[in-house]
Amino acid sequence: MMRLTTTIAALVATGLLTACAGGWWPFGGSSSQDPSARIPPGATVYNCAGNKRLFVRHASDGKSAWVIYPDREFRLDRVAASSGDRYSNGVSTLTIESDEATLDEGGARLFSECKRS
Repeated sequence: MMRLTTTIAALVATGLLTACAGGWWPFGGSSSQDPSARIPPGATVYNCAGNKRLFVRHASDGKSAWVIYPDREFRLDRVAASSGDRYSNGVSTLTIESDEATLDEGGARLFSECKRS
């Protein structure tokens, strides 16, 4: 009986690991996939220094922007009296000037030299 339980558990684990291999994941995965399929819907893509990619989705009213990470998204509100487009939540600050962007968090620059693709 113990051997049957172990075999079933191994088959279930293998099935779960196989299921995790597919799906939507914009920050990695198989190179054979269409790269545009990995872009979150409605997001602007910025290619940054260090081969990083930054995904930003703007609210339709222009008053906020969402930064999209692999495991979470967070909202930044537009800073009223700023040059260019600047969004912040008090911790993170996204600055967009023309087709270039930077993202700072807690005083450290996380994404730099980002150009809209």
